[in-house]
Amino acid sequence: MIRISGGFLKGRLIREVPDKRTRYTSSVVRQALFNMVDVEDKSFLDLFCGSCLVMIEALSRGASEVFGVDISGKAISTCKKNLSDLGISDRAVLYKGNAVNFVKSSGRSFDVIFMDPPYGLNLANKVFTSMRRDILERTGILVVEEKKSSNLIIPDFLEIISERNYGDTKLVVMRKK
Repeated sequence: MIRISGGFLKGRLIREVPDKRTRYTSSVVRQALFNMVDVEDKSFLDLFCGSCLVMIEALSRGASEVFGVDISGKAISTCKKNLSDLGISDRAVLYKGNAVNFVKSSGRSFDVIFMDPPYGLNLANKVFTSMRRDILERTGILVVEEKKSSNLIIPDFLEIISERNYGDTKLVVMRKK
């Protein structure tokens, strides 16, 4: 079980995905993320959402609506259980599918996009290659959590505004140019 670290759900526990390949965003990195990015009254998209931990944190901290995308049926099932256990199922939308395809064809835009792909598979760059420019609102923020040594190829419509390291992890915060 993992503990929510902030907002109205602070201290509540959520289930982990029953798959050893799932990596969780540490509470230190989550605290840093939400200190850098204001989610209050904003739409929040969590790509590679896993157990929905970060998405639930965003909702707990005031996001107006949250969306999660994951290709794993185990992850989506765990997300549904976590949202139900917390009584917030009606405030979240889940999509079972490929994040690369989602950012290409979703048809909507978001204020904040958080992407935490599995390390070592170059998935962040694959998402960037497929990403529609209008998936991020004009004043939107995109955050990538990646292995510190990874080489991100940032699309020409985004600019890095902050990059911070936490052990082997880096958070890269971007906005539209």
